[in-house]
Amino acid sequence: MQPGEMNELITFERGSYTQNAGGGSVEAWAQLGAKSWAKVKPMSGNEQVRAAQVGSSTMYEIGLYRRTDVNEADRIVRSNGDVLRIRSAPSETNAAFMTIMAEKVTP
Repeated sequence: MQPGEMNELITFERGSYTQNAGGGSVEAWAQLGAKSWAKVKPMSGNEQVRAAQVGSSTMYEIGLYRRTDVNEADRIVRSNGDVLRIRSAPSETNAAFMTIMAEKVTP
């Protein structure tokens, strides 16, 4: 991947649970670190089958500079407002770039 291919600014968010006034639990999301430039590419049907993600949801391959603070419990918010659930975020490598697999969350 070339740095010039990363043309979308994305935000990583981490969820937490807080208690509301009624004693119930509410999920809240907060930005995780700085925003990152990334190449966000929808996967084709064949790529989704090879990744063992068969279904009607849209899977994305996200390339970016390596981050060590991101994991599968986090999510990505695209610049267009779409929310992507992280399905895999490799953590063990010395490479300068990383590829994250994520699935579009439908309301």
